[in-house]
Amino acid sequence: MIITVLSDTHQDYPDIMLEHIFSIYCSTADMVLHCGDMVSESVWAFFNAHPHFFAVQGNCDMEPLRGSLPMLREVNADKVRIGMGHGWGPRSQVGQAVASQFVDVDIVCYGHTHIRDWHQDTHGVWLLNPGSVFWPRDGQRGLAQLRLEAGQPPTVEWITLP
Repeated sequence: MIITVLSDTHQDYPDIMLEHIFSIYCSTADMVLHCGDMVSESVWAFFNAHPHFFAVQGNCDMEPLRGSLPMLREVNADKVRIGMGHGWGPRSQVGQAVASQFVDVDIVCYGHTHIRDWHQDTHGVWLLNPGSVFWPRDGQRGLAQLRLEAGQPPTVEWITLP
């Protein structure tokens, strides 16, 4: 199973670059997760064209997303439990802050820092931050593709955009 994970797109409307990203990395994925800060309803509606799209609210999302998207969410993907949240607090602690809100998940996807992260915490939970599609703090614009294969640990492929 391939899951495309994005965060922090910070766009008022879907542009040509977002359409390109969707056609190559999202449309072919089994599931698409957005970890907040889509910003606008039109970007949410655009991603919602995928039949298995899930999102959480980010701190920069405007109305009506601010009132309608959940702050935290759990999804199941081939018996793998994934927790999602945008994040809050100091950058070095965002992943663990979000992970602390879930019980018995295998992977936690989060955003907010605009910095890529993929590691396993001391409790055995995998933490994934795809960075930011357009506004990275680590210089690497992009997203992540999470790969789940029965009996194997999850893996991530980083997609770096020009």
